[in-house]
Amino acid sequence: MFIKMRESKGFTLVELMIVVAIIGILAAVAVPYYQKYIQRARLTSLVMPGVHAIQNNVGSYFSLNNVFPVGNTFQALVNDASSAYFTVKSVGTGITFTLSKSGAQTNPLHSFSNSTLVCSAQMDTNQTMVKGWVYSGNIATGLGLAGIQ
Repeated sequence: MFIKMRESKGFTLVELMIVVAIIGILAAVAVPYYQKYIQRARLTSLVMPGVHAIQNNVGSYFSLNNVFPVGNTFQALVNDASSAYFTVKSVGTGITFTLSKSGAQTNPLHSFSNSTLVCSAQMDTNQTMVKGWVYSGNIATGLGLAGIQ
């Protein structure tokens, strides 16, 4: 008259709670990194093509004229690039890009509104050619772009 009990093949509540806690911790760590990755991808796809076009135009102008463009000349070089998400200002041997907040929440870069990216020309030893650009500003610092690129 012994009743044989069947062996349980499920998980206990404690085991399930441990798994949920581990998943929660992993999500809490991963989400901020994912959001930063998304912001950097948006910046790269929407802003950097215009930045590079303006940098190329300014570098070419300097190579031909041995002086950085100012005023209307600079503005003509800027108009050649897609600048829907930023405004541009020339400051000596540097260029300041300020992200606009047009469209507020519909702007994919609204979290960067009024943030700046400053590109300073790095000259060769003879001061006759732009050999690179040094990035600074709060966008460059926040996304790890600061320094020579």
